[in-house]
Amino acid sequence: MLGLLFMGVTLGVNVKGAHAQNSVGYRASISTNKPPVGHYNPFSYPQCTWWADQRYHQLHGVYVPWTTNANAWQWTYRAYQFGWRVSSKASAGAIIDLQPWVQGAYGSGHVAVVEKVYGDGSVLASNLNWGYNPYRVTYVHFYPGRGVTFIQW
Repeated sequence: MLGLLFMGVTLGVNVKGAHAQNSVGYRASISTNKPPVGHYNPFSYPQCTWWADQRYHQLHGVYVPWTTNANAWQWTYRAYQFGWRVSSKASAGAIIDLQPWVQGAYGSGHVAVVEKVYGDGSVLASNLNWGYNPYRVTYVHFYPGRGVTFIQW
């Protein structure tokens, strides 16, 4: 009987010790000040926003956190609001955001994901809903410049 009591007290202490470690680890992760991320892809398939969020998740394990006011042309502003990095310089794996009527984007703008960056700063990006077949992933060569930004977590 004493052995069972001793074992129960010992387990209780270990559980509390494990709990305390988890709490410390949790607090440590908050102190990194990483911007928020989404928990799922809220965008409609086959929109470019769906592809950009899905492909970004495939590459980085996170979804964008914005779910409203999130047409492609709004992604740069929403990224700023949520503390994501926005740059005029391309990097592989970033989301490229084209404003309306820039490099073939229509009135709602366009987002895609950078698959490759070339020496001149231009990129090869994977896209959905670009071209004649909205359900087919296409690869398009885009250039940095006016109306073009790159978004990363």
